[in-house]
Amino acid sequence: TALGAAYIKFGQIRSTRPYIVGDELAEQLKYLQDKLPPFSMAEARAMIAAELGAPVEALYSEFSEPVAAASIAQVHRAQVIETGQDVAVKVLRPGIERAFRRDIDAFYFAAKTIEFIAPFSRRLRPVDVIAHFEGVVMGELDLRLEASAASEFAENTRGDAGFQVPVPVWSLSGRTVMTLGWAEGISLADNEALDAAGHDRVALGSRVLGLFL
Repeated sequence: TALGAAYIKFGQIRSTRPYIVGDELAEQLKYLQDKLPPFSMAEARAMIAAELGAPVEALYSEFSEPVAAASIAQVHRAQVIETGQDVAVKVLRPGIERAFRRDIDAFYFAAKTIEFIAPFSRRLRPVDVIAHFEGVVMGELDLRLEASAASEFAENTRGDAGFQVPVPVWSLSGRTVMTLGWAEGISLADNEALDAAGHDRVALGSRVLGLFL
């Protein structure tokens, strides 16, 4: 976490790949997914006002402290003042794009240096790995792309049984802020909670695979 946003993001990706880093390290890296220190409420409110052109009080009748925080953004629970709908409001971290750009430049330098001093490493294509990582991250820094994908996802699964996909609120979304329907649930990473709630994990696995495909 001390190294910065891009390193945190790299750790997040590794946390979903226990077959690469091992179960113990993957479990520790899960912390990076949504339990990082949040930025201040004042900064979040300023980001929303700048993006949506109105103060938080004019847009949401309720607006909570952060309920989750990761490398790129944090999430607040809120209620839309116009409709009363319960929503999740995702807000990018202030200055995140500049911070990522700096870190990724360092990644490129490291990858090129490794290729130069250890030619055998070129078969692993370290520069291409960083280029792919950069594409993924830069796409996540524009929440309009995420909102568009979420909207398409909801439309594609509209007639499918067993799925409930939150839909973006377009009037309250932009490049640095995304508002979409709130969903209650249990993390699929928490096997103990799933078992305690009586869920069939085999059936859930099949459902998740169907949703992904």
